[in-house]
Amino acid sequence: MSEMKALVLGATGQLGNNLVRVLLAKGDVVRVLVRPSSKLQTLIGLDIESVVGDLNDVESLARACDGIRVVYHCAGYYPSRTIPVRAATTQALKEIRNAIDAAKHASIKRLVYASTLTTIGFPKDPNVVANENHQFASGYPDNPYLMAKAAMEREVMEAAKAGFPAVVVNPTAFFGPYDGKPTSGTQIVMIAKGLMPGYIDGLVNVIDVRDVAIGMIRAAERGRVGERYILGNWNTTQKTLNRLIAKVADVNGPLVPLPFQLVRYGSKVGEWAVRNIF
Repeated sequence: MSEMKALVLGATGQLGNNLVRVLLAKGDVVRVLVRPSSKLQTLIGLDIESVVGDLNDVESLARACDGIRVVYHCAGYYPSRTIPVRAATTQALKEIRNAIDAAKHASIKRLVYASTLTTIGFPKDPNVVANENHQFASGYPDNPYLMAKAAMEREVMEAAKAGFPAVVVNPTAFFGPYDGKPTSGTQIVMIAKGLMPGYIDGLVNVIDVRDVAIGMIRAAERGRVGERYILGNWNTTQKTLNRLIAKVADVNGPLVPLPFQLVRYGSKVGEWAVRNIF
């Protein structure tokens, strides 16, 4: 595609911030939707347009989508605390429906929705590598994060089946610059500070966040409507990843592997880290 006008939802987050920079380097005109309370330090100095609002404000979404050709949705609802699954999915669906409706009314040419790898199902055969055709079936139906993410992705896919020009990407665990909160970088900081004596044992796939941004642009250019695309890179283990982080930080890495079942408490650990470390 030639130069176009793109809207990035979630531009102050790690993925959105990197996506904005890749789009600008590509020569596109970029608009962002930002909440009044958003911290814009990492966007200062960038040649972008901005609209103040959020995914619950339909009027601001309409203004943001006006004249846009491609919408990049990096602002999927993330339950900020442990709340009932029904409340989480209700809020998630409200926000994604608002974004889809605004994009429809603006007659955009493509919406690229950044989902998550957790909506990719596990193969029945443990020797088979998961792909985009493996459907979501959570073993933790009481997890608001997992269920909200699955609900949003389904909503986008259903809209695509009805003719809306949407494509879904499913990034694996991404690391890289402009992780201001931080998100995935919490793992790095906790290891560097010696606050992560144990780790969830298991396999992991990781990718540079800048490659995810490029993948989203490729999905806008070449992706098929109604398809989803895994964006990943390095298949490894949590043990190997943690050792690499510890080596770069010049510290001792986490030593104690913990059972996978504890992953359901991961969001609580992350909340504790944000409150007490950052």
